[in-house]
Amino acid sequence: MNLGEEIRKVFEEVSRDLKGVRGILIATMDGLPVASDVKSTEEENRIAAMVSSLTILARKAAPQLDVGKMQDLLIEADEGKIFCYSVGDEVILALITTKDANLGMIRMKLPRIREKLKDLIL
Repeated sequence: MNLGEEIRKVFEEVSRDLKGVRGILIATMDGLPVASDVKSTEEENRIAAMVSSLTILARKAAPQLDVGKMQDLLIEADEGKIFCYSVGDEVILALITTKDANLGMIRMKLPRIREKLKDLIL
């Protein structure tokens, strides 16, 4: 099985195990998409650029606000949530959910998913 198929398998696991997932994306810190299950290439590029910018800003802000090194980033909005997880120093895992997605379940399962992806990508 090639890398793309392995990543797709992980994405399917996330979608199956976590209700309310609308999109999953892996991007570089440069804002380039690596893999995703979003609707279009245009959307994939846009999301990759945005989660990269958000993660870079959060990584800079956390130590300056004396809260240590950024671990994860969560944005809660009216219609959903955006989770950004570091997968190594140069790769980001972004998860976009509906507003009723179970935060506890996501926080419980995503560290294992992150480690699987880290093993595949790095």
